[in-house]
Amino acid sequence: MTVWRRPYALDLTTAGFMVVAGLAVGFFVLIVFGFRSGRLLEGEAVVLGVWNAGVLAVAVRRAMLGVWVSPVGVRARSLLRTTTVPWASVVEIHSGTASIAGLDMGRDAIVIERIDGEPVQTPIQSGAIVRPFRLELTRLVTWPEHYDEILANLRECHRNARPAEQRGPASPDPVRAGRPDPPEQVRRPAPSAAQRRDIHALTRQYERGVLTDAEYAAELARLRGDG
Repeated sequence: MTVWRRPYALDLTTAGFMVVAGLAVGFFVLIVFGFRSGRLLEGEAVVLGVWNAGVLAVAVRRAMLGVWVSPVGVRARSLLRTTTVPWASVVEIHSGTASIAGLDMGRDAIVIERIDGEPVQTPIQSGAIVRPFRLELTRLVTWPEHYDEILANLRECHRNARPAEQRGPASPDPVRAGRPDPPEQVRRPAPSAAQRRDIHALTRQYERGVLTDAEYAAELARLRGDG
């Protein structure tokens, strides 16, 4: 029997908020109808039951979103589709550009490159600093630090699934592997969580070519409070 697991910790904030909001709407409708007629009619009760059942079904599926691994392969579960790719068909797991219907969403997403088909864009995306203010139903929008941790774990699973003679060394920073280091990157005291998120988002822009070296260095110095 194949056992699938998620090789990372879960962020249940969005899923929990969605369930609470959906059920709250259902019970609000119940209260409105109850006060209006003094009792809940049979048809209204059916509608309410169908609504709550639908909310719970979507919530269960929403809780299963993400990337799962097993000795057989890697599996990406979105809200409406599940795609399984055998390890032998996986070329690479990397950070790519998130898109919906071909439109660039302006943020990063974890992508599974495969030999025998189109790349699989997983539901896991980096939300940068807007994460707490946006409800995502079909995607898992994570903090940048959590996004990098998930990507590193998935790349390690892919590396371990290869034959021993084909394994390369583990990359300490999978997001920036093979890319030039940003300028003036000097070891400093650890920044706060808010500073790390801002610096991470700035670095993403720099790596995508949105900022020049001078613009990146100036903004980085500002965020770090350099004189």
